This record gives sequence, structure tokens and C-alpha cells, in this order.
Amino acid sequence: MEEQCLKASVNTCGDCIKSGSGCAWCKDLNFTKAGEQEAARCNTAAMLRDKGCSSSGIINPKNDFIKTKDKPLAPGANPVQIQPQEVQLNLRPGLPQTFQLHFKRAIGYPVDLYYLMDLSYSMKDDLENVKQLGNNLLTELTRITGNARIGFGSFVDKTLLPYTDTNEAKLQRPCSDKSEPCQPAFGFQHVLSLTKDGTKFRDMVAKQHISGNLDPPEGSLDAIMQVAVCVKDIGWGNSTRLLVLATDDGFHMAGDGKLAAILEPNKETCELVKNKYSKSNLWDYPSVGQIARKLEEQNIQPIFAVTKKMETVYTELSKLIPKSAVGVLSEDSSNVVKIIVDAYNNLTSEVILAHEALPDFISVKYTSDCKGGESPSERGKCDNNNIITYYCFLFHPKSIWGNSWPNG
Repeated sequence: MEEQCLKASVNTCGDCIKSGSGCAWCKDLNFTKAGEQEAARCNTAAMLRDKGCSSSGIINPKNDFIKTKDKPLAPGANPVQIQPQEVQLNLRPGLPQTFQLHFKRAIGYPVDLYYLMDLSYSMKDDLENVKQLGNNLLTELTRITGNARIGFGSFVDKTLLPYTDTNEAKLQRPCSDKSEPCQPAFGFQHVLSLTKDGTKFRDMVAKQHISGNLDPPEGSLDAIMQVAVCVKDIGWGNSTRLLVLATDDGFHMAGDGKLAAILEPNKETCELVKNKYSKSNLWDYPSVGQIARKLEEQNIQPIFAVTKKMETVYTELSKLIPKSAVGVLSEDSSNVVKIIVDAYNNLTSEVILAHEALPDFISVKYTSDCKGGESPSERGKCDNNNIITYYCFLFHPKSIWGNSWPNG
């Protein structure tokens, strides 16, 4: 298609280049005739040549595209799953740039799984089963990936009314059955950093006891936030990061803190002191939006392992959190390993190409070529495929150079 230059009022090279991707500028000193405006220097390159502009005098910049980091796709201990890894673009306003990204999921890519468990009294039977699953869970994940680690944390709720009975005796022993072990009320506690030692997982979880609170919703979002932002404490690595939330109830969210006169918003920072969430009674619960953003920032994929009565609630929550899954627990959590393995398989069979926030003057579109029978589509997403090729189109409706172009 023949290039066009729909110039408006232009008097400088910079204005000309910004006015359209088909516009060029003639910098030859004697190009304009007597009385002719500077705007005559702005036209298509072909028209400028026809009017006598020298080839060396035509300023008509194109996009520059350089692959600055381009290791080939490779499996192994340090896998490379996307190629190229880094590019440098110098983009002209209005001129799209197309390049390919190749993705292949590496076999044996590490998996980190953090098991976050509700220890309110109604989860008593579930805890007994979880105490036995350490080696089974690690064995299953290792069978799939060849490289897995597991960790553990627990939560109940804020230790203030109306969430928890604040009678001193009740705070120390919130369980109704006085004949069984019961730990004091707490918000969130980090028990075990990610490890390859299934026996250590089993032993640490075996030391945990049930606790209790008053109202049905739990402090799940408080706990999830700390697991997401306390990267060093949890031990998150360069891996597929899974967070399993096991609970039989709903969750408090931003605004619910007002019930206990907590007005300070959640600040999304790690606040673990001796492995316990120190701001539990000082900061409000995070919002669902905050949770979704932090999980995405940390590339953590949540798996909500919940009882049947909570399936609808967490299915709706899952719709608001990218790359999340929901599984229904049996009454005693005996099927939790199957839930985790099934969710892992589903989550890892889908690949989504996304980008971080960009300036207003840059837009990005994707066309996916999934190589698995799917027709190319304008989505940065492929399902059930091992090799994915993306074409990335960048459009620039506003100048990124401002007035830095020579006035010629």
C-alpha cells in the first residue's frame, strides 16, 4: 500500500515525524522555494524525492529492533523457556513493530508449593490427614516435575472482637473441647520454609494443633498477603509457584476491619516477627484486588482447596485472580493430593503472555500460534500446548521522542 503523509500544521522535523508513520522530512538547505513554508519539507519520502530532495537529505526513521539476550530454548537445571529473553526497541510514533516470542515449557521445571491451612476448630479432622501427607505430596510433585519443594503455614483470624473471643482464657485456649491439644488464637504463622525434605514437612506439621475463633469468615486474605510478600521467609525460588489454601469457610476482606475499629489499610508489606504476622490487629484485611495484584506480581498461582459448601464462593473469587484454580475437599481433606496434582496439571497446560503496565503512548497486541491445532488468534494465550509462538504488535499513538528531532 502506498504510504501517505496526512500532515497538519508542521514547522519542524519533530512535528513532521510525529504527524504520521508515512511522513518524512527534507533537511536540504535549498529545498524550499522563496516564500514557501517549512511545512513543504514534510511529505512522503517518494514525494520529497520527486520535488528534488536528495536521498541523504531525507529524514525518515524506521524502528530499530535488537535482540540483546537471545539464549536458545533449553531444559535442565537452569532452563530457558522463552526466546528471546530481552530486546531493545527504538520505536517511531505510529509505526508498528512485529517480532516473535517462542515459548516451550521445560520438562522438570522446579515447583514450589506452600500449603496454607485454616486451623480453626472446624478443620480438626483435616489437620490430622494433612499431618500424614508430606511425603505423599512431595513424591507426587517430584514424579511430575523431578524438582519440587513444599512449605507450610497456618491461619485463623485477628485476635479481636468480633472475630475472636478476647477473654484471656479463651485467647489462650479457644477450642471448645478441653481434652485435646489446642494452640492460642492467632492470625497467620509461617511454620516451614520451602524444603525438599518431606519428612521435615511431616514432622513440623505434626507439631501443629487446632485453634479457634468466633465468626465464620476467616483471615485467609491476611495470610495470603504475607505468603506473597514475604519472599525470603517463605523461600520462593525461580520456579512454578503454587499456593494451596485449604479452608472450610469464607474470608474477611478490606473494610471488615472496621468491625474491630481497624481503619489502617493493608500496606502490602512483609510483617513477620518470629514467624507471626505482627500487624494482624493493626491493619485491615487486604482487598481482593490487592491480593490479585500481589499474587500476579510474585507469579504465584493459588489453588483453593475448599469444602463443597464453599465451592461457589471460591469459584467467584477465582474469576478475579488470574491463574487460579478451585478444588473441592472431602470432609477430612483425604483427597487433597489429588486436588493439588489435578490443579497443577490444569494450570501448567495453559500459557498466558502478558505485559506489565506501559506508558499511555504504547499499546501491545498479541497473535498466538499455538501449534496444537488451534487457529491463530488475537489472544496472548494457548491451551494444552508445549510450544507456543507469539507475534507481538506494538502501536504508538503518541510521540515518545517529544521535540528531540532536529529542526532541519
